Amino acid sequence: MIRLRTILWFLLLASALAWLVAYLPAAWVRPQLEARLRGGRLEGLSGTVWEGHADRLLASNGGDLGQLDWQLSRRALLGDTQLSVDLHGAWGRLTAQMRKLEGKREEWSQVHVDGDLAQLSARLAPNAAGLQGQLTIDNARVVLQGRWPLELDAVAQWSDARLPGDQRELSLGNLQLRANGAGGVVNATVKDDGDGPLQLAGRLALSPLGWKYDIKARPREPDPALRDWLAGFGRLAADGSMHVERSGGLAAIMGKGNR
Repeated sequence: MIRLRTILWFLLLASALAWLVAYLPAAWVRPQLEARLRGGRLEGLSGTVWEGHADRLLASNGGDLGQLDWQLSRRALLGDTQLSVDLHGAWGRLTAQMRKLEGKREEWSQVHVDGDLAQLSARLAPNAAGLQGQLTIDNARVVLQGRWPLELDAVAQWSDARLPGDQRELSLGNLQLRANGAGGVVNATVKDDGDGPLQLAGRLALSPLGWKYDIKARPREPDPALRDWLAGFGRLAADGSMHVERSGGLAAIMGKGNR
């Protein structure tokens, strides 16, 4: 009888623990989620650790980014952390999958973003110049260690790109940034679609040792306002084109040594 009673108590305790694990409130995972948000805060939590909801995700500056829903795989109990997130607000939507890797690395995959840049920049950087247009990122992947991208594969589209100007709004057309990274070194290209007001082509490189970029741009048709804006980056050529090269860190030191 003692053995049977012990077994019954063990089964009862195991069932109670299983129930508690299955229905842990979402608030229990708040510290882990907010640690990944780099200063962001979650408000109005509901649901469970495994399927949770936040009424508001606030950026570090207090900007309201909208509602956050997540699903955490129960494989996390076995050390295999897999998380799905869905952030949606008045600015647009972001969805992504996260998997924790060895060595404090995280892989974010199937990253999709579709948002209005004016509303997004107002929430993330209200003191910065207002960006206008639509931002689209489709199926991007990045492996992070801390905040640094060890691996990266992403294409970002800035459609109907516009910036505020001194006299009128500047239209830049449709722009694309394509970035790839491996071993902690990121290389990117930026270009226009070949049919907008701004002819643009550039290359960028970023690593823990430094950064550099080489960008060429010119108005496709005569446009004094656009020409004046480009002149803010440096002296223009006779045809109104701008060519700017910059570097920092060891990239700048090595560049001077090669001259």
